[in-house]
Amino acid sequence: MEKTQEAHESVDSYFVSRYRTIYTCQELGIPGLRMFGKHTMNQACAPLPPHFHRNAYEFTFVTEGTIHFTTQDQDYELSGNDVFMTRPDEVHSTNLLPLSAGEIIWFQLDISDPSRFLFLSPQAAEELITELAGMNRHISRPGSRVFGDIRRAFEYAGAYCSRYLTCSCLTLALYELAAASRNQQNSPGSPAGSLSPDMEKAVSYIRSNLTGELSLEELAALCRLSVSQFKQKFRAQVGIAPRHYINYHKIQLAKKMLTEGTSVTDTAMELGFGSSSYFTVVFRRYSACTPSEYLRALPREDTEKKNG
Repeated sequence: MEKTQEAHESVDSYFVSRYRTIYTCQELGIPGLRMFGKHTMNQACAPLPPHFHRNAYEFTFVTEGTIHFTTQDQDYELSGNDVFMTRPDEVHSTNLLPLSAGEIIWFQLDISDPSRFLFLSPQAAEELITELAGMNRHISRPGSRVFGDIRRAFEYAGAYCSRYLTCSCLTLALYELAAASRNQQNSPGSPAGSLSPDMEKAVSYIRSNLTGELSLEELAALCRLSVSQFKQKFRAQVGIAPRHYINYHKIQLAKKMLTEGTSVTDTAMELGFGSSSYFTVVFRRYSACTPSEYLRALPREDTEKKNG
């Protein structure tokens, strides 16, 4: 399927609930800031279809969890502490993968009128837009300070009287994000490049042993850390709790096994879930559907291969 054929222009609407908040330009009152949103997901939700944002950059800050994005040229996997950027009019989606449990903060910057951009002077606006244009990576990991600026910017965005503070935090974060993008030379989409050797070893071990039980005691011993030290260090560097990371990747393997014809019960047992019912609970949390619903939604050719 060509992603561009079904892509549509995405326009967000104002929305406020316990878990999801979206401010649009009408509520924000900030020139150039088209929208600002935050979404906390307790379980997986529907995937994002192919879409684009006319004349606007979009920045998605993954504060917790794991999320996939796809552009026309590559797939990307992000964890907490990663930032994903799309350029103006660039088609992107989650490639039919649901948004997993976690939290994101995201915003869109309309660059069509540099004379009205984040309350900056025209010269300052042109300079910042040039910095954004120089970002040649979709993924950056800028560090906790930038995430702190983005959190504060979102908090200020809820009050019209604080819109200048919102812009100050955003401008600082964007310059630091552009600098981080220039300085990072690791492969896009791979968290390992920013991990310490012990966490890199843990991530590699998890990926290679998804059919095992993978206790936190075992992983902590592998890294020569206590369990509490391991949990804290893993979450700080990978951006997600180790148990969530393990279950997320077990479910990705489970989808492959189910597609290839392994029964739900056998898949649950082979991946160490102990029971089909518990497997179904975890599967729904990370996929927004049960294993049976996932199988029913498979394309016809995959179903035929499964039954063949």
